[in-house]
Amino acid sequence: MNLLNPLALFGLAAAGIPLLLHLLNLRKLRVVDFGSIRFLLELQQKQVRRLKLQQILLLILRTLIVVFAVLALARPTIETSLPVLSSAARASVVILVDNSASMEGADGRGPRLDQAKKAARQIIDGLRDGDEVVVLPMVGGDADRRRDLTRTFDAARQQVERLSVSDGTANIIDALRSVRSLLDNALHAHREVYVISDAQQSQTIRRQNDTGRVLEKDVTVFLVRIGEGESGLEQNMSVDSVAVMTKLLQADKPVEFEAVIRNGSSRDVSGALVSLSFNGTRVAQKAIDVPANGTRTVVLAAIPNRQGAFAAAIELESDAIDRDNVRWAGVTIPRRSRLCLVGPGDRVQLARTVLSLPGVGATVGTIASYESITSASSALSDVDVVIVCGGAVSSSDASVLRQFVEAGGGAVVFASPTAQALLSSCGLQPLDENQTSSDAPFVITSVERSHPLYQGVFRTSADERAGTEGVRITRQTPAAGGFDIVRTGAGGLVTEASLGQGRVVYIAVAPDMSSGTFPLSGLFAATLVRSTLYVVAPRDQGVNVALGESVSIPIPPRLAGREAFVVKDQNGITSVVKPIRMSTATLLAVPPQYSSGVTIVTTTDSVPVMTIAANASTRESRLEFFADAQWKGAVDPLVLRPDHVAEISAGSSVANAIRQARTGSELWPLATLLAIVCALAEMFVARYFVQDAAPEAS
Repeated sequence: MNLLNPLALFGLAAAGIPLLLHLLNLRKLRVVDFGSIRFLLELQQKQVRRLKLQQILLLILRTLIVVFAVLALARPTIETSLPVLSSAARASVVILVDNSASMEGADGRGPRLDQAKKAARQIIDGLRDGDEVVVLPMVGGDADRRRDLTRTFDAARQQVERLSVSDGTANIIDALRSVRSLLDNALHAHREVYVISDAQQSQTIRRQNDTGRVLEKDVTVFLVRIGEGESGLEQNMSVDSVAVMTKLLQADKPVEFEAVIRNGSSRDVSGALVSLSFNGTRVAQKAIDVPANGTRTVVLAAIPNRQGAFAAAIELESDAIDRDNVRWAGVTIPRRSRLCLVGPGDRVQLARTVLSLPGVGATVGTIASYESITSASSALSDVDVVIVCGGAVSSSDASVLRQFVEAGGGAVVFASPTAQALLSSCGLQPLDENQTSSDAPFVITSVERSHPLYQGVFRTSADERAGTEGVRITRQTPAAGGFDIVRTGAGGLVTEASLGQGRVVYIAVAPDMSSGTFPLSGLFAATLVRSTLYVVAPRDQGVNVALGESVSIPIPPRLAGREAFVVKDQNGITSVVKPIRMSTATLLAVPPQYSSGVTIVTTTDSVPVMTIAANASTRESRLEFFADAQWKGAVDPLVLRPDHVAEISAGSSVANAIRQARTGSELWPLATLLAIVCALAEMFVARYFVQDAAPEAS
């Protein structure tokens, strides 16, 4: 039994009033006239019995009058259909349709989204005049859009027709939470929520620390199952993750991507093709085998054909669910570095020669030379990397270089008698100079091959030995306070330090033949050229977000002064966004993305700033469905009354379920009738005893 107006039950307290009056009457003495003393005992016994019977009957009838009147106001209802009392209650109906990636699949009954639309139309067709309804998708940007309940059923049917499969994962918990305000403001006391879905197990996963009920008010929830579970679906694979393995990107060098491929079905897959695409153009492909319900890692590489930001995608062939067959990553190939060589002509000559070698032009752009940092300071706004080869250094030079690096510039500093002030301003402390005789030079003892500066330079240990065995260093000035990338017996040969948004690479020998054979080695050339890329490379390859997630990205200090930035989403739609300036950083708020792809942020003059890769969760790709009755068991803890949660199996009549939910009996007419009967009985009893007592008294 349900009560449509439960607050009226407080009126039952009034049922105690007749009892109170009865107790008060017992304390009053009644005077009875009699004619003879011998009739006293007989008259007393008759009057007492009649009086007690009257008072008990009146007490019962008056109490029942109050009880039945209060029950009539509380409007009790039962689900059983009773003659005369049965009726179909008006209802406020919310229809939640699962339009997640798994609904893209098809089985013996056809495409699952079409099955869901058919079920939604059946629900709408079963509504009656006076009902109100709204149709909401569970996934996508439309799911967050405010829609109100309507009595125009044609409008609801149009909402059904506009439904389409969206990237992302359906979640019943979030969906029910999103409709609470609609249910709270519903017109009718009888409220229904229909969840039309293929019953994926992933849809009831809670966020961390999310416990308790979602719906605190009494709502009837119908779980309408669509499809045949895993039966009837083809094998399904998904791209679970993509990582950019190459840390130092160049336009003429391959970029490696590592992807995890999952087989979400119960059958092995052989010879599955995995492709790598740049901006929609396929550039690499591999075939792999993936065991049932297992994963495999695949590495693909290709050479980008241009500089700038672009969208990379790892793709699979079509299968049961196509939307999980692609995963995106944003990659930015930096423009050619603009260099500034600082030092006397004889000290910069070797560095200029190396930076002008054939093949280096794709990495190095313009090269300008200055005698000192002071003379170069006016041109630093148009420079990416400063290479200090020696020369006079003042305290103001150290301050200028520090500000340049903190703002996102890069610096490569060679050892020299005057370099100590520069290194100190950048967080490095040169140690005492070490010298050896020519017959006992220092040799390279270790190279951090995994460091971006040398990643891919040495393919094998033999390559590393061949590249370092001929290096002999007779004079070296190592520095403390940084990370040693290359070490010799004397300490760090190549050391890195971070400062603000930029980096400093310190090479502990002079750029000439006075310190040994290192400047003539291939390792020196690789170190110098790749350092010009590394010191200005971004700290990461972009931002990865989930669908629907808002993000605020930091603007590099060298670009923070721009008044606006251009945001181009995966659909090619561009918008101009102004930055948010804070005391510690400049941020750019990028709107949430509801379809997978790469959003590219640039300056208004097309300088790349950041890439934002939006990808859907692959939980639905695993084809794990609730068995019969398990779906209801997972939803029961979310609602106030689990007995008001009903699961409708696939293929069952939704219309019959609606009729059973709507048809019931309101008992308030019966309670009203009983209250009237009790009132009439009370009047009759009171009058009968009064009339019956009159002859006795005479």
